[in-house]
Amino acid sequence: MRLVAPSFTLAMLLLAAMAGCQSLGEPGDLTPKSLLQAAASSPDAVTLDIYWARTERNLGEQEEGIPTVDQLWNSVQEDRIPLEVRRALAENGLRAGVVGGTPSPQIARLLNPTGADPDTTGERPTLSRAKITRRLLQLRPGRRAELQVSDEPRTMRLLRRIDGQLTGRSYPDARGIYGLEVVSTQNDQIELQLTPELHHGQMRMQYTPSGPGRVVQRLAREVEVFTDLQVRVTLTPGEILLVTSLSKSSHCVGGLFYHTESDSVPQQKVLLIRVSQVPESHAIAAQDASSWPWR
Repeated sequence: MRLVAPSFTLAMLLLAAMAGCQSLGEPGDLTPKSLLQAAASSPDAVTLDIYWARTERNLGEQEEGIPTVDQLWNSVQEDRIPLEVRRALAENGLRAGVVGGTPSPQIARLLNPTGADPDTTGERPTLSRAKITRRLLQLRPGRRAELQVSDEPRTMRLLRRIDGQLTGRSYPDARGIYGLEVVSTQNDQIELQLTPELHHGQMRMQYTPSGPGRVVQRLAREVEVFTDLQVRVTLTPGEILLVTSLSKSSHCVGGLFYHTESDSVPQQKVLLIRVSQVPESHAIAAQDASSWPWR
């Protein structure tokens, strides 16, 4: 039996270790700084800021400069929504429009009454009138995202006016959801689609076609899609789609989606979807922090 010298064995182990290290690349390729870097945004995705504001419902006269919900519409371009869609929305207790670029003082004052930046203070701006939650969303064209509207599932008794006829139905364990989709992008414009839905009932296995000869199965609730209330609008960076409810819409889609009860104080929600950035564009509107209240 032939013995191998310890020094020779140690040299071979060192060579193997060096070869193994080289196969992983140079040590400079991975640094603590590179590991902690934020992931780059997708070049083909649209960046959206989703804001939910809650205010006291049926606000009275102006108080301390805070405008009422109805006064928001003085600076909203409702004619950017087709007339037939606006009529259908109104019949179901909803109202929608576009805010161009920098928000008006009324919108900024209502939704950020203290003037504080929630990202720096760590608190939501409140004045017993409004509080805001924010979500940053990157969405590719053709992909769908869901925005939860209802706080928790509950039985919803819905009244709808269809073709002039009033109909009613009860939905157990229902939750309001918005289906959000970027339909297309062109230059600095995007076409955004927002569809209200009710997800209701118990979870059960659903089978959905997914191409020729393919079926995808998943656990899901029954879905009622209100295609007649679908909002499709063209926006540029900095513009906002604003959707909320009419004041008298308790059992309509608008009331079920936007009216809540919190600490016995009736509240109303306001949804704002702001286009922050579009593909192949690094220009973000409203860069002046003094004119844009929510950075």
